[in-house]
Amino acid sequence: MANVFGYLKEYRKPFIFASSQMSNMSYSPYGVLKNVGELYTKSLKGLIVKFWNVYGIEKDHEKAHVITDFIRKGFEETEFEMMTDGTEERQFLYAEDCCEALEAVMENYTDFKPEDPLHITSFHSNTIREIANIIQGCFGLIDKHDVKISSGLAKDSVQMDKRNEADNYILNWWVPKTTIDIGIRKVYNEMKKEYI
Repeated sequence: MANVFGYLKEYRKPFIFASSQMSNMSYSPYGVLKNVGELYTKSLKGLIVKFWNVYGIEKDHEKAHVITDFIRKGFEETEFEMMTDGTEERQFLYAEDCCEALEAVMENYTDFKPEDPLHITSFHSNTIREIANIIQGCFGLIDKHDVKISSGLAKDSVQMDKRNEADNYILNWWVPKTTIDIGIRKVYNEMKKEYI
């Protein structure tokens, strides 16, 4: 991080820092590092975008998050338990929509100021239980194959049920298009190719 920001300062290039809606969560090492990056970015007059749970096709299972993890487990195990009770809420954004948002920010770079709140999200919350239900539905409707995802006992230990509010300022330049059920179905259909 120090090297990259050092070069950005030296060559005075315009740039966008990819942060997270978790950057204000100081109990998370991930959040702390994103906050440090935001401070560097502000000092160099760059732009900050805050991502909110971007999902899409993930070939590296080590990097998988809830949606791709549930789909993979559905193909491999057919019955499994969530890590939590599923009551925590997240705003999920399909990767193609995220790319379009970044393109809109880059094309309109000079319209923005470093302090502008550029939140890249769907602006719609879903519980993890709702996500599990959509994925179970994909297996049942598309493949006529029952998958059961049951709730665990643990509470959310990642965000500790902290609720940030997404700022919709970016909607003047970009609007997400993909609903959660359509996005999950796209990911499901792509991942299915690995198991046929």
